[in-house]
Amino acid sequence: MDVNPFEILQLKPSPKMDLGEMRKRYIEIQRNGHPDLGNDSGISELANKAYSLLKNDESRMAEILKLYGNWPPDTKLIGMDFLMETMEISEAIDLVLNSTDSDTTEILSSLVNLRNELDEQLDSLDMRVRKNSDWISDSNLLNEISSWYQKCRYLTRLEKNLRGEEEL
Repeated sequence: MDVNPFEILQLKPSPKMDLGEMRKRYIEIQRNGHPDLGNDSGISELANKAYSLLKNDESRMAEILKLYGNWPPDTKLIGMDFLMETMEISEAIDLVLNSTDSDTTEILSSLVNLRNELDEQLDSLDMRVRKNSDWISDSNLLNEISSWYQKCRYLTRLEKNLRGEEEL
């Protein structure tokens, strides 16, 4: 998206968003700009794209990185421990998918634990952003956002692999 989705919806950039407020802003724009009401379809399309991007944590963080951080993200920020853990889970998923009698309980537990860790990190990042009015200039915080985003991408791929969706 070439236009800042936060500006389109008139929202302050943040790792976490009030989805109710976001929807309210989206609906206001659609009421005032929808082509069925005789308005410019461009405004409606931009609002659709912005809302779609910002309502999802992962795509919102990608937009933050594109606008204020480094894009594409630096893959060295993830950390070897996380990569090793995801590789082990990926191998376990492959075993489950290629076996008729494998138990997925351990894999699901690992994925849930990773998702919970990422949710806690997102809460922490959001709290730090809200306390720092100049967070956009904080390269350490932007690197942490980048790391969170990349970890989330890995986890999303693992979840898709477990569901048998083609990814990677």
